[in-house]
Amino acid sequence: MNPIALRHALHKIPELAFEEHKTKALLMSELTDLTGSDKRFKIIQFKHSPGILVEYHGGASEDQFKLFRADMDALPSVEQSGCDFASEHSGLMHACGHDVHMAVLFGLIQRVQMEAPEKNLLFLFQPAEEGKGGAQAIIKENVIQAYPVSSAFALHVGSEMAVGTISAKAGIFFGIPQEFDVRFLGKAAHVAFPEKGVNALACGIRFFNQMESSIQAMNKTERLIFHVGKMSAGQIRNIIADDCTLEGTHRTLSSKVRGTVNQMIESTAQRVASEHGAKAEVQLLGTYDAVVNDAGLEQMLRGVCSQLGYPYIPAETVMTGEDFGFFTSMYPGLLFWLGSGSDHALHSGLFLPKDDCIEVGINVMWNLALA
Repeated sequence: MNPIALRHALHKIPELAFEEHKTKALLMSELTDLTGSDKRFKIIQFKHSPGILVEYHGGASEDQFKLFRADMDALPSVEQSGCDFASEHSGLMHACGHDVHMAVLFGLIQRVQMEAPEKNLLFLFQPAEEGKGGAQAIIKENVIQAYPVSSAFALHVGSEMAVGTISAKAGIFFGIPQEFDVRFLGKAAHVAFPEKGVNALACGIRFFNQMESSIQAMNKTERLIFHVGKMSAGQIRNIIADDCTLEGTHRTLSSKVRGTVNQMIESTAQRVASEHGAKAEVQLLGTYDAVVNDAGLEQMLRGVCSQLGYPYIPAETVMTGEDFGFFTSMYPGLLFWLGSGSDHALHSGLFLPKDDCIEVGINVMWNLALA
């Protein structure tokens, strides 16, 4: 199967984090057919996740390996693209382009199999990038650590970027996301007798306002985002809410600032709860390391783009989260934007990268493998 056909097949069967079983089965079938009895390749399955690692020994004089990674999971999104290979799984969609990422990685393996470079390479199909700790699960199994990895590479399709364009920057590229839930537990009472109740909704509002004020003060010296995307409280209009939950995320550029904001969330929630006679529960959920691009690898990417005739666009640091950051914390790493040709935003039901970007991604990754 060629990479575009594989992309279409994968796009039809989107699956959520750690549930990528059909995705894995399709990839395993194609990878097995591709590598067959070629002893330079070894396909490794992980014990505790649907991930796949493909090892290639090309007879390199040195033992070190370059690692290339693609993510596998999709999103709980209703597809509105209207394409003829649209999602067949209701309410699920590859709205973040991971189908393209996998197709590029498969195409890279195809090219390696055909041209047999004298390199040692690893190809990782990683589950659960979308906030569920897929990279951490892979790393926890200590399979990749058995290899002397010299560098790690990944790409991400970018919206509002023409096919054929590449964009990246040295240093911090993607920030540190931190998801959190804050719950206030009060006491219900009839609105006519408010003194008999404890208003959890009032706690939630006060918590949000105090956090907004504190973050505004921090923004004078630090770049960060604090956002509550969902707040739910109460059961009926004339009863004081006995329960209020805020679901949010914050984005920072350093682990130190992340820790400061986490402590601020905890202390603010407890203080507000105490002032109202309520109880507060804080849960810190998924978080990633920042994606930090190695300066030397970023220069290598610029050279590859020049060689291939692809426009290179210097990027800005973004507050997007990407668990490839765990790999750039372990190894010199490089993540870059791959122009998708789509004018619709990532995670939108309309987001649909053009097939033409797959060949561009393969060409760039191939040249990075040889560099």
